Amino acid sequence: MPKLPCPHRPAGRDVPADPLLEPDELEQCDGLMVLVLDPVTGAADTYGPYPAGRAREEAHGRRQELDAEDLTEVTVALVRHHRPR
Repeated sequence: MPKLPCPHRPAGRDVPADPLLEPDELEQCDGLMVLVLDPVTGAADTYGPYPAGRAREEAHGRRQELDAEDLTEVTVALVRHHRPR
């Protein structure tokens, strides 16, 4: 799954050379959303928010369903969810 850097880092935290390689980077937010994008129809759906482990399971399950229907061009990604502060 693609990982995006989290814009809400705790104060004083050092930024590593490549923040995408940090193993817990996705967990540095309030939850994760599963984003499904269809480039053919332009449709976009999100599911969640979920805790990190559950979001990964949900994304994997959706990817398997789409692959079984030969919809390999549809993107499934995890994105961070931040509650309003």
